Amino acid sequence: MSASVTHAPGAQGDGAGRPALRYVVAYGGDKRSKEALRLAVVMARAFHAELELVCVVRTDDPYSHVYPPVGNVVPMITRQAAEWLDEGLALVPEDVVARAHVRSSPSVADGLMRAVEEFGAGLMVVGAASGKYTAKFSVGPVADALLHRATVPVALAPRRYKGEEAITRLYAGVGTRPGAQRIISETRRAVSRTGLELVLVNFLPLDQVHGAPEAAVDLAQRTLEDAAAEIGAQNPVSVRVAQGKNLKQTVDDISWEPGSVLFVGSSRLAGNRQIFLGTTTARILRHLPIPMIVLPRAADDDAARKGATEETLT
Repeated sequence: MSASVTHAPGAQGDGAGRPALRYVVAYGGDKRSKEALRLAVVMARAFHAELELVCVVRTDDPYSHVYPPVGNVVPMITRQAAEWLDEGLALVPEDVVARAHVRSSPSVADGLMRAVEEFGAGLMVVGAASGKYTAKFSVGPVADALLHRATVPVALAPRRYKGEEAITRLYAGVGTRPGAQRIISETRRAVSRTGLELVLVNFLPLDQVHGAPEAAVDLAQRTLEDAAAEIGAQNPVSVRVAQGKNLKQTVDDISWEPGSVLFVGSSRLAGNRQIFLGTTTARILRHLPIPMIVLPRAADDDAARKGATEETLT
């Protein structure tokens, strides 16, 4: 089943002849879905994208037995999903193109990934898990599955995200280990498409530094400057080495702009063109006050270095 409503006529594009991108938004009518939708709206405006709101209705495993037997409840749940999506579309401003779809799958994460393939989307947007947590992010089972299997970038909206500020700045986490080419290639396209300011960040918690801290800071600074040079002098790029006694203090060392997002890469354990959330990135999530976008691992570092990877987020 698919319902579709468009808020603006035709594809919007980016004003430079490039077609509009498509982002899939995981939507289920709850608070985290609305936070994800708010993030998707500000990202759609910044990156000239259209939104596909998708509510996945879980189907029963034909080999499982439900007791007591309740009959087929999928039609009822599908009607409820359509109502949630209508409510979600009503929250989308008229200057953003948005459509709504109900899809069925035994797994919500699988249903969302199939929707990405169906719509040719370049990014998926999800909200933080619900529940009584104090952290800005708490990754639930659906988001956790996506952060270890998705083949497109996954944007995470923090808890209580309001989306009141337009995106004016991009941050990108660049480490000193190999594998930063996907970050560099994606952020290069991002600033080219939007003209937004870009800050390359290295997180350097001193309790994890082996050897002289001064040498570690110098290495991080050189790595960031090399990455900035590769992105190009025509783009507004600055660098910052964040330091602290531990990772929390290191994250807090950055004065995060309200209208900003942070790009991070996947762990080296990720398969080609797949996401795998690393342990350090997972720890950063606990303290980060702004949205995070996790990028899949590049299929080939040399291709990424030449800018030959396909467009996804930007």
